[in-house]
Amino acid sequence: MVYPIGPKVADVGDDVGVQFDYLIAGSSQAFVVTRQALEEHFKLNVAGLGEDLRDAALYEAFLQGWQRIRNVAARRSAMPNDGRIILDTGDF
Repeated sequence: MVYPIGPKVADVGDDVGVQFDYLIAGSSQAFVVTRQALEEHFKLNVAGLGEDLRDAALYEAFLQGWQRIRNVAARRSAMPNDGRIILDTGDF
């Protein structure tokens, strides 16, 4: 099993998501999965949660969806990019 490197909740523009590094073809690539993608594709609901509970829920949804997120990250890494790749709802 391949695991993400250092996943953590981070800012994504004016929202939040889970940022992680993933080793692809021997190189580390930075990614972030948006909150909206986690809500729509991994049954996450953070409405009304305080920041700490929201962050824990984001992290848990990320871990539960890791297999699918990993596949999307690998596909997106093949496209030209200039740094952190943002995985949003359209990527899933």
